[in-house]
Amino acid sequence: MFAWLETSGIAALWVVALARAPHGLRNRFQRPLWLAIVMIALAMSMHLEPVTAALAHVVPDEHWIDLTKHLFSIVDAAAVLWFILGAADRHRPTALVFGAAAAVMTALVLLDLSAPPHARNQIAPDPATPGVPDAYWWVFFLFHLLADTTCGIVCWLYGRHDTPRLLRLGLRLFGTGTLLASLLWVLKLVYLHTRSPDLGPFFSPVTGAEAWFMAVGAALPVALQLRARRDHRRTYRGLAPLWRDLTSASPDVVLKPDNRLSVLAMPLQLRLYRRVIEIRDAMIVLRNYVTPATLDEVRRHVAAQDVPVHLVEAHVTACWLSAALDARRNGRVPHSQTADLTGPAAADLDEETANLLQVAAAYGSPSTGTYRTSLAGAV
Repeated sequence: MFAWLETSGIAALWVVALARAPHGLRNRFQRPLWLAIVMIALAMSMHLEPVTAALAHVVPDEHWIDLTKHLFSIVDAAAVLWFILGAADRHRPTALVFGAAAAVMTALVLLDLSAPPHARNQIAPDPATPGVPDAYWWVFFLFHLLADTTCGIVCWLYGRHDTPRLLRLGLRLFGTGTLLASLLWVLKLVYLHTRSPDLGPFFSPVTGAEAWFMAVGAALPVALQLRARRDHRRTYRGLAPLWRDLTSASPDVVLKPDNRLSVLAMPLQLRLYRRVIEIRDAMIVLRNYVTPATLDEVRRHVAAQDVPVHLVEAHVTACWLSAALDARRNGRVPHSQTADLTGPAAADLDEETANLLQVAAAYGSPSTGTYRTSLAGAV
């Protein structure tokens, strides 16, 4: 009944893994978590019926398919734990994690070989059915229970640190997914003890919920990156009219000649950073064309407009830039400027771009347009 939940959850994990692949492969800090997602998706996929059927064409003996899947899932659990510890900036006891995994795998193989001939490595409803001993399942389930519970706790603890809200939520959702995996192993241990058929229907939906929580949790950092990229693109375009006018008047401030190939190859954040620097450098050049009389005139003009108090300085800056551009175009001689007209100092790039966006918006506003018209009429 809930098979769709498991299938869709695993598919969602693969979609997230593919979406995070470019950034996960390039960024060494993101790589551990990305590898963990891939390993989890691969391990879950191996238990789907279509995958099992495909493996049956390669390995005819279903018993060896079952054993191989179980051994791989041990490697997967150990690797995911190791990746998560690294992603959370925790000490990674490599020898302990993979040593324990190797010991568990050895125990599973020995228990399998010591069992009477059996067709599958599955928990049979009837204990009398030939199969691996219960010790096989106790070792198998307890290792997964310990590894997944540790992953879930680490994700929740790391999510309490001073991390961005969206990233913190993503870690907690991913951690909830691994804790749901722990619930699955507890259910299977209870089933091993009771062989109750009432427990079987819970396995697939719990696995599906586990996969969906992990997929959504892992997707949130991607959403954070996409939102940041959208904001950078919007800011880059918002600064374009101001940047174009200022750099046309002061071409020497452009860091390097633009061409289509170089712009496409340059990361968006770097292009935005360069644009901010070039606007600031052009403002330093153009302020030398502003006289005290012009500045007084600008302030009187802005005071006469219906400008919100928090945007007054941005409009003053936009107007004196218009005056400076007009003076430069008309060949007026620059002079040393002692007044700091470039605006308040910013703590970081985000604050700097926010200030310049206000100036750019004011530069294109009707009040600044009116001031530019008065300059043209005064010529």
